[in-house]
Amino acid sequence: MSETPRLRRWLVATALLWMAVINGVILWNTRVQIRQGYGDFASFYTAGTLVRRGLGAEIYNPAAQWKVQQEFAAEVKTRSGPLRYLRPPFEALLFSVFAAWPYATALLLWTGFKLALLSAIPFVVVPGGLWKERFPRWATVVLVLGIFPEFMDLLMGQDAALLAFLFAISFWQLATDRDGGAGLTLGLALFKFQLVIPFVVMLWIGGRKRLLPGFATSAFAVVVISAVIVGWKGLSKYPGYLLALNQATGVGIVPESQVNLRGLFTWVAGGLSSPGRIYWVLAPVALGAIVYTGLIWRKAGGRSSSLAECFGLATIVAVVTSFYTNDYDLLLLIVPLLAVRARPDDAPKRDRVTRYLEATGLLLLLLMPVYWFARVELQAECLMTLPLLAVGVALARRLRRAGAGMRTERRAPVLDGCA
Repeated sequence: MSETPRLRRWLVATALLWMAVINGVILWNTRVQIRQGYGDFASFYTAGTLVRRGLGAEIYNPAAQWKVQQEFAAEVKTRSGPLRYLRPPFEALLFSVFAAWPYATALLLWTGFKLALLSAIPFVVVPGGLWKERFPRWATVVLVLGIFPEFMDLLMGQDAALLAFLFAISFWQLATDRDGGAGLTLGLALFKFQLVIPFVVMLWIGGRKRLLPGFATSAFAVVVISAVIVGWKGLSKYPGYLLALNQATGVGIVPESQVNLRGLFTWVAGGLSSPGRIYWVLAPVALGAIVYTGLIWRKAGGRSSSLAECFGLATIVAVVTSFYTNDYDLLLLIVPLLAVRARPDDAPKRDRVTRYLEATGLLLLLLMPVYWFARVELQAECLMTLPLLAVGVALARRLRRAGAGMRTERRAPVLDGCA
């Protein structure tokens, strides 16, 4: 029986390696379309080009976007208008560096940059002495290439690996009691503010208040940089720009394609005559989940042995309560997954129900065929929210047990004569 967990780990590793090979074949077969500008990197490159030409104020102008994209993506036949840039202005400054090269070269450099960040994550999250797997840490990167979120990140030229790297840095800083540095790092991740802000709120409720000055500092810096790029007037119009895209026909994002509660609620209540009613349910549920997660973190006592579970639960809640969550955003989960695998022996224990929830949820999240079935056959990728919720419930159960253990320890009597 002692060989069973080891065999299970190797079976999962073998499956991920096989899926990584399949992903590599698919990416190679679509290399022509990727170079032609079919991926999301086209919007990043467009914004970077406009900033590089001194036209930063035009990065949200559809006419300016379309003009630039016709220079390098004129062969794309699926668009009658520009692929819109959605990120805050400050991230366009990063893409202006890559815009110094032709599109195909810039995409290659961007992919190499992301793979380098991805390769660093296991070394950032897990110190050498805590690595428990028999295969080396660098091999973890190869296995990560077999999961659907990373495949979509590479296929679309997205920035999920950059976000995951910043979250990995913040975890390392929290683990070493450098909360101010964690706040600074999370402020730099505000190009995905819909994920970062709820995460920071949960940290604050959980007692990690020392990160707020660092977060406020870097948040102020990126706001100023954004204002320099597009002007204060342009920056004030950014929320309206996103709202208009969300409501636009043929341009907006289909809620059912989102891996979050919004997508799941929309799919379940698809027959409602007024979809806006969903938000009257979604808003209190999301707020309640964020507050509850922060309180669980606080009750767990802030112990380092519980940090991996707390970080993982907060990450999942930030993902499922976000208004926008795409499949590649789930790449964030590799940070708490690695951390949980390397947690100390006194970490929160699992009961049978917790083990089943965690194992089932993780298995569904790791296997690519499940994503393809939900995406292609059911046209409801939002169903991947369900395994996310299963893992979240499992982590919450662990942390509740840890919190109960902390209260028991505090109430335990101290015997005279004991050292």
